[in-house]
Amino acid sequence: MNRILTASEHLMWLSYRNSPENVTLSATIKGSFTIDLLTEALAWLKLRHSRLKVKIVTLHQNQPQFSLENVPPIPLRVIERRGEEHWCREMVEELLYPLSWSEEPLLRVLLLHSSDVSNLIITFHHCIGDGLSGAYLIRDILQFIGEPDSPRELLPDLPPVDEIIPDITRNWVEEDLDNSIKAESILTATYRNNHEVNSSETFPLRLFHWTLSSAETTKLVARCREEKTSVHGALCAAFLLGIAAEIKSQEEIILRCHTPVNIRNYLTIHVGENLGEYITRPVTAHRLSQKTDFWDLAREVKYKLNQVVAEGKLFDDVLKARALLSSNSKKGEETSDARDIGGIDIVITNLGNLNIKQQFGKLQLQEFYLMATGTKSLPLFIGVATLQEKMCFICRYQESLVPGTNAYNIKNIAMEQLLTALVEVG
Repeated sequence: MNRILTASEHLMWLSYRNSPENVTLSATIKGSFTIDLLTEALAWLKLRHSRLKVKIVTLHQNQPQFSLENVPPIPLRVIERRGEEHWCREMVEELLYPLSWSEEPLLRVLLLHSSDVSNLIITFHHCIGDGLSGAYLIRDILQFIGEPDSPRELLPDLPPVDEIIPDITRNWVEEDLDNSIKAESILTATYRNNHEVNSSETFPLRLFHWTLSSAETTKLVARCREEKTSVHGALCAAFLLGIAAEIKSQEEIILRCHTPVNIRNYLTIHVGENLGEYITRPVTAHRLSQKTDFWDLAREVKYKLNQVVAEGKLFDDVLKARALLSSNSKKGEETSDARDIGGIDIVITNLGNLNIKQQFGKLQLQEFYLMATGTKSLPLFIGVATLQEKMCFICRYQESLVPGTNAYNIKNIAMEQLLTALVEVG
C-alpha cells in the first residue's frame, strides 16, 4: 500500500486541505462491552482493511503518497454518554475536525459510553471510503466484540478504483470542465439576503435526525414498486417538493439534486466489502411547478439516474479527476476546490436497506446514521440508511445558507409529501 495517490484520491486530498471531507457514521448500540475489547477490535480492523494501515505523506513537488511507515494505532476517544442527543452534537464536531492524515491512520473512533446504551462514531477520510464502507466497518467492530468465535478474515489489498473501471474511450476535454455547474443554487440564493456569507466565517453546520417506522418503511417500499419507481426516487421527490414549497415560488423552478451512486457492481473485479470510495456523483436537474405530481417526479429521478448508467457516465468522476489534475498541473495550479461545483440545492445519499443484522451476541444495533461534511457551498445534505426495515434520516444544513427554521420546514413538508403519497389511491 506504499503508493502514490491516484487522480481521484489526489483530488479528494487537495479538497481536504481546503476543508475537511470527512465521512462520519454513528451507531446506537444496546448492551455493555469493555473499552479494552473495543481497542482489540480496532487493532483487528486495521489488519482486515489495508487502507486503515496507511497515512499520507507528501513527496517532491507536493505529490501525496500512502505510506505504511510508522503508522500508529487507530485513534480512540472515549467519553461518558450524556443523553439521547449527545451523539448528534458530537457528530457535528467530527464532521468539521480534520483528521491528522500525515501522522495517523485515516480513521478515528469516538465512543460515547454508558453501561446500557452507547454510541459508536467513526470518522474517516473520504479518499479511502464511502458510506457503505463505513457500514461494513461498524459491522466488523460489532462482530468482533459481540461474536468472539466469528471468522477473522483478512480482506485483499485491492487496486484503487481508478485502475478497476472498465476500458473507456470517452474522454473528458477542457470544455467539459468549463461547462460544469458554477451558478449559485436556488435554495442558497433564496436566503442569501437574510444572512450574508462571510468567507472568513467558520463552517456553521447543524444536524437533526428522525426515523420512519418499520410499518411506514415497508409501505413505502411496496408503493414504490407499484408506481414503478425506486425508494430513492420517492425520497428525492419528497425533498425537492419540500424545497419548492418552502421557497414559495409562483414560477417554475429548476432544482438540482446530487445523488452518490454505488458503482461496486460495475467494476472489473469483485470488491465485495472492501473499504474504498466506490461511488460516482451525478447531479440531476428537475423542473418543478405547483402542479408537479409526486410519483411523476419520483419516476423522473429514477429515469435520470438510470440514464447515467445507460449513457456510460458512471465513471465520469474518475475521468474528470484525471483531466482536472492534468489541466492544472500544466498551468502550475492547485485544485483545492475542484469538487465544489456549486449550483446544487440538495444532496441525498441513501445506503438503502443495509444487509447488516441487528444482533451481535448480547449487543444490539438499534439505529444507524450516515453523514459527510460536504462542500461549503452546499445548503442541504440528507443521509439515509435502512436497518431491518427502519429508515434512519439525518439532515445536515449550513446555517449561513439555509436558516434552521427553513431547514426544519423543508424536512416536515418532505415527510408530509412522502406519507401523503403512501395513502393516496393509485
